[in-house]
Amino acid sequence: MSALTPQLRELLTALATSMIPGGLGMPSARDADVGGRLLDAVLVARPDLEAPLIALLEPLAALGDPAEAERRLRADRPAVELFALVAIGGYMMHPAVGGALSYPGQQPKPVNPFDINDVVDDGLLDPVIERGPIYREVPA
Repeated sequence: MSALTPQLRELLTALATSMIPGGLGMPSARDADVGGRLLDAVLVARPDLEAPLIALLEPLAALGDPAEAERRLRADRPAVELFALVAIGGYMMHPAVGGALSYPGQQPKPVNPFDINDVVDDGLLDPVIERGPIYREVPA
């Protein structure tokens, strides 16, 4: 279970809905439940984002003014990038969004071990080969 409080989830939803208002057959972030089950799905996939997200949202929630929170969020590029990763990542998981964009989600892609021959023949590895071996010593 996520440590995000209902207040932080509501703020995330409000900010995400400002960025993703919906229309033309697409749901808004609120309609897609970006601050609910989709947020939970994002945090299952990327649990490392929960603490930074909480650290981002708590000071914004303390402002008590959603418009000011949005202004401050938009003024902080790293914060916007983290927020967008979570909000848009969750939004893209919604079936209606994926369907409208013809995006089926992540799909398995079988690897053909002989594809490396094409890469070598095309010369894509030439700069790596010319550079020579580069490695770091592993600490004991």
